[in-house]
Amino acid sequence: MKLRQTRSRQTRDQILAAASDLFSRQGYEQTSIDQIATAAKVAKSSVFAHFGDKTNLLAALGLTEIEQLAEAGRKRVGIDSETPLDTQLVALLSPWLTYFCREPAFAGLYLSQAAIVTGPYTETFMRLCFEVEDQVAALFTRAYPSLTSGEARLYARGVQALFHEVIVFEMSEGLKQSRPNPAPPQQLLSQMLTIWTDGVAHRQALKA
Repeated sequence: MKLRQTRSRQTRDQILAAASDLFSRQGYEQTSIDQIATAAKVAKSSVFAHFGDKTNLLAALGLTEIEQLAEAGRKRVGIDSETPLDTQLVALLSPWLTYFCREPAFAGLYLSQAAIVTGPYTETFMRLCFEVEDQVAALFTRAYPSLTSGEARLYARGVQALFHEVIVFEMSEGLKQSRPNPAPPQQLLSQMLTIWTDGVAHRQALKA
């Protein structure tokens, strides 16, 4: 049994290593399961047995860093309560933005939430990504204790929409070329979040 488990782990690691190399060299869309199996020196059926499909294989490759980002976010929500809300949001989202700008295949997986094929790795990947919205909602609740959970969630979804927009803009060469001297993604996100949180603050002041 132990020998079988060891071989299974070795096969899984071979597939992950081959996929990572091929994705980085020729792109996710241009890489096929056949190519991955050949590079890993395993049967095509082994790739499907371990990962189900190419989307789950991609998600499996991203889990380590995604887990680290999610854990860092959990810790960040509990500190810096005196820092302005927009600054806290930028600090929370900036590592994710850096990651997705550096890894467009994972950004595409994140943005295509409703269309991805269900599987153990994609479900874990998306669950960790969805945690960001919970963390953003927690920051709004801490900044404005009178908010209902529904209001905090609504404001968090607005932040997520802005975050998505920055990622889409950064990934789209056509959009970037249509605007002279576009701001770097981190700066663009910061500007948008400041406008959004200023609007929330104004709305809360009117309710007071």
